[in-house]
Amino acid sequence: MRFPRNGWYTAIWSKELADQPIARTILGEKLVLFRGANGRAGALADRCCHRAAPLSLGQVAGDRLRCGYHGLEFDTDGRCVAIPGQADVPAGAQVRAYPAVERWNAVWVWMGDPALADPGKIVELPWLDSKEWTATPSYLHLQVNAQLLIDNLLDYTHVSYLHAATIAGDPREATTPTKTERINDGVRVGRWMIDFKPPPLFAKAGGFTGNVDRWQHATWKSPSTVYMDVGAAKTGTGAPEGDRSQGISIWSTHLVTPETDASCHYHFGFARNFALDDAEMSQLLFNGARNTFLEDKAMLEAQQHNLEAGDLDGLMHIGADAAQLQARRMLADLVRAEAD
Repeated sequence: MRFPRNGWYTAIWSKELADQPIARTILGEKLVLFRGANGRAGALADRCCHRAAPLSLGQVAGDRLRCGYHGLEFDTDGRCVAIPGQADVPAGAQVRAYPAVERWNAVWVWMGDPALADPGKIVELPWLDSKEWTATPSYLHLQVNAQLLIDNLLDYTHVSYLHAATIAGDPREATTPTKTERINDGVRVGRWMIDFKPPPLFAKAGGFTGNVDRWQHATWKSPSTVYMDVGAAKTGTGAPEGDRSQGISIWSTHLVTPETDASCHYHFGFARNFALDDAEMSQLLFNGARNTFLEDKAMLEAQQHNLEAGDLDGLMHIGADAAQLQARRMLADLVRAEAD
């Protein structure tokens, strides 16, 4: 697995974790997620310490997770606290508990050394949990190495070809260069497109009838979060100088969680600061985001069939690959550092 274990990974959107345990495999490890009556989210190894039954086949019982095989009950710290038919619980009866934190309307888990699990290292994504923004979250399971998905998200050159029906607009986008910069804990890539035809989704969302000034700026933060500041404004109204009042702004958020070397969990969605209570706008952007990323899914899964895991060995690179290659190098450095 080419991802560090000492990092926060999105396990599930908070709203999806209700009254039933949910199985998730992250970095090749089988977990069970559950929420007790006290509202606290727990993440445990999905293997009962009694007879190795999957705890995800059990039930939530108050603040505990009850094994569906013999009824042993575990708290969110992984301790067995009750065994049917006997008063005493053997010392050491427990399963591994993974640090779990809810932030930005998502449940994050730490897969490495629990002593290093600092919630302050979770990437800041305030638009996912703010009254000033309306988010439309979604989820896809991809038969794709997570690094290939991150590569895709840092690559704006494919938009003109793969997303012609959704988020591509002016044909000039295909030849508009991007600028890449390395930041302390990630990579940033972006571009401006001045006086361009808007893409169909943005034209409808923003009510644009003429050309726009459009921006696309993606940031990858280690280990696997990508967020994009994207939008468009009526051309010539000052958006490049900071005045976006004549346009629409969207935070496109992508939480990529490696499952195996050839699969990943993909939590994504658009968050907007306009038409906040407009249900039709939410549906438009939800459908638009999902349809766009289904296009990515089809291409990436086909790409995965031609590769060994996420390796790019033997393939050439072009100038537009700069951000992807920077992210890959940074991840490789983190994995090496853990191994050392």
